[in-house]
Amino acid sequence: MSPSIAQRHVFICITPLQVLIAQRIIADLIAQPAQIIGLYLPYADTAKHRHYFAKLQAVCDQAAFVVLKNQTWQQRFATLHQLKHTLKRLNLWQQPVERVYLASVDVLFLQYVIAKINFHQLYTFDDGTANIFPNSSYHQPLPKSRAMQAFKKLLGVRYADVGAVLAASQAHYTIFADEKNVIANTIPIALYKDLPSPLVHNQPIDKTDKTDQTVKRLLLGQGLDTFIGEAAYRELVQTMVTRFAIDAFVPHPRERLDFGALLPVLATDNIIEDYVMAELHQHPNQVIEIYTFMSTAVFTLKDLPRTRITLVYNRALWQQFVEAYQFLVSRGFRLVDIDAPNREGSV
Repeated sequence: MSPSIAQRHVFICITPLQVLIAQRIIADLIAQPAQIIGLYLPYADTAKHRHYFAKLQAVCDQAAFVVLKNQTWQQRFATLHQLKHTLKRLNLWQQPVERVYLASVDVLFLQYVIAKINFHQLYTFDDGTANIFPNSSYHQPLPKSRAMQAFKKLLGVRYADVGAVLAASQAHYTIFADEKNVIANTIPIALYKDLPSPLVHNQPIDKTDKTDQTVKRLLLGQGLDTFIGEAAYRELVQTMVTRFAIDAFVPHPRERLDFGALLPVLATDNIIEDYVMAELHQHPNQVIEIYTFMSTAVFTLKDLPRTRITLVYNRALWQQFVEAYQFLVSRGFRLVDIDAPNREGSV
């Protein structure tokens, strides 16, 4: 017997990582008969987003892909119209469902969507790391202008702010079990079910014995030219490539500079977590070394076997992002001051 309209579970994702988390919730925690509906609502239509939409589709009975466009008021209204049309097509518009699962609680478009679904229960899950970073907009939300408050009221969005959405959540699914979350009532889940072996030839990894081991060193970019300038960012990447013998550059989705003349640039539709997992499974004698600045991806990578993480900073980065670096240090990550060779930070 197929589930009734009310026995539906709706998952709303806007990033590939959210899709991975939604997959785990669906696979591990929804035991009762239910219809699964997935909404993938990214801010751009790219091959990577389409790749992860296909992953979401694979675990859903119905799914839809809508690009959130918000550069102009005309785009915003067009997006709202498309969202309404999509909800009606999926028979969700002002219809009962059992549960809605939401990650990005601060996005107006998503607040609009959940305001138009008559859900019985709301559950949240990790947006990325905004849930655990103490200085994020989740923990310190910016006040909304009177114009925005009036606009939300006009749209019928009944959630005044992020706190109102969080207060409606029954519980929060998290892949960061050891971290303080924005919601106290958390349900820990694993991002990956089948981890690669942590052993090399059935022996623990020996950092001093490289005979049977290969090491792949990746640099995760972060588009820092916006903050420190193009020339300074290029010089920083060049210094890291030389000092750490980097094998490949992993561009940030908003990376504007091309480092292809300096080193190979990783071209894949997989996000870094899936890429590293595939590498570890395919190469059981390989160790992955991740170098980056303050990428929040380190939180999802740090517990993977045969993976080592190094965070790098210089004076300019430290001055601009001191709170982020201090938080990362407090979580046990290794920091290296690139301005002081062979010195590790331990602030």
